[in-house]
Amino acid sequence: MNRYTRVHRAVRGLGFGRNPLLRRVDRMESLTRLLTAVLAVGLLVAVGVLMTVSYQAAVTRHTAEQRQRHQVTVILLADAVSSSDSPYAPVYRQRMPVKARWTEPDGTARTGNVYARYPGERGDRISVWFDASGSPVPELTTLGDLQAQAWTTGLAAVSLGEFVLFVAYCSLRTALDRRRDAAWTVEWAVVEERWRHNV
Repeated sequence: MNRYTRVHRAVRGLGFGRNPLLRRVDRMESLTRLLTAVLAVGLLVAVGVLMTVSYQAAVTRHTAEQRQRHQVTVILLADAVSSSDSPYAPVYRQRMPVKARWTEPDGTARTGNVYARYPGERGDRISVWFDASGSPVPELTTLGDLQAQAWTTGLAAVSLGEFVLFVAYCSLRTALDRRRDAAWTVEWAVVEERWRHNV
């Protein structure tokens, strides 16, 4: 079997051949199927590109923030408590301000409120991030977390997009099936009338 024959059969299998039994609604359904497949692949490519660009931008921001921040070990002057009774509460709900004492890289001793990532007791030593002005800031998001966020967002976008495409395809196919059934009903009425005269 040569290449032309294979291509010809593939085209006919998709519903674009010269088969006289293929009706306009059948060709429309084939076109809808092909267009849906192209859009599905295009969606995957587009989300992949957006994920890459978004992740690279996040890494650039992370690098810039890392240059402007420094980590200091502080001594808690009070107990750091969680805002939730559950030990499995999200990290952002466990960051509570607590009084602490620390020494800046230039040797300056300071006292003030810092945000403890996890609950702790008075006297505990914890690591806290500070910005260029010396104010305590939240801990930097890790590159692993950035990757996880990018993948989660990408998978959610792909799932939602593919679901919308699937619903749209099913709706169009249902509409085409109704048109096909209506056409068959009309044609069968004509054929049945002829058969009655011939019986």
